[in-house]
Amino acid sequence: MKLTYERSGNPDAAAIVFLHGMGMGPWMWHAQIRHFVDYDCFNVDLPGHGGSRDIAWDSFDQVADEVACLIDETIPDKPVHLIGMSLGAVVGLHLLARHPRRFERAVLTGAFAEAPPRWQIRLQGQVMALLLQTGTGRRLFARMLQLPAEAMPAYEQSIRALSIPTYRQIVRQIADYALPDDLRSIATPTLFVTGEKDIPINRHSVTRLARQVPEAVGVFAPGVHHSWNGENPALFNATARAWIEGQALPDALIPAAT
Repeated sequence: MKLTYERSGNPDAAAIVFLHGMGMGPWMWHAQIRHFVDYDCFNVDLPGHGGSRDIAWDSFDQVADEVACLIDETIPDKPVHLIGMSLGAVVGLHLLARHPRRFERAVLTGAFAEAPPRWQIRLQGQVMALLLQTGTGRRLFARMLQLPAEAMPAYEQSIRALSIPTYRQIVRQIADYALPDDLRSIATPTLFVTGEKDIPINRHSVTRLARQVPEAVGVFAPGVHHSWNGENPALFNATARAWIEGQALPDALIPAAT
């Protein structure tokens, strides 16, 4: 089986590949898809999610290679940019490391460079696997992500479609997570970013990754949380466009320590 995706925008333009977060789907990028109509947008369902629900999730490297295969088979001869959030940002990091010259520029938001203690991740994963099967649990998770009310119907649909075995496998992968060995081989100019109000480990990861990846910059979006593309889509879109097009980043962003 091949990964499923939604394609929109201008098929004659450079492409942007969007990679969503865990339990999410293409719907999470609706404000970005409406904005980037001048690009050829590929909104991918990651394994275990949406139309790719029946595709197994074995590892971050495996998923990265499947995304790369999709790109090479569908748009082999055009420039490609990458935008990933949370789980999609980690997949994106592995994509850049394993396919270092495939992408022109990348925006990775909410990627983590390390995981909390293994026992904590596994316990949280077991609890969340149970909670996500209940309406109360799904609403709690949505509140944690600061999702707007208008996103709830699509979010509910995505969570209901999420493969619980895949969710558990992803949690195991996160619990044992290690960064790719060849971060220094990444040739893609990359913006690492997350919300100023994201959890400490994700904020620390922005600084760490920006230091380890060549041609990288780290910044924080003021006043927002992890899923900030929905909290402040105007700033997110301006930030992503500026980086992809090689322009100055918005003044509102907070530089990470160097």
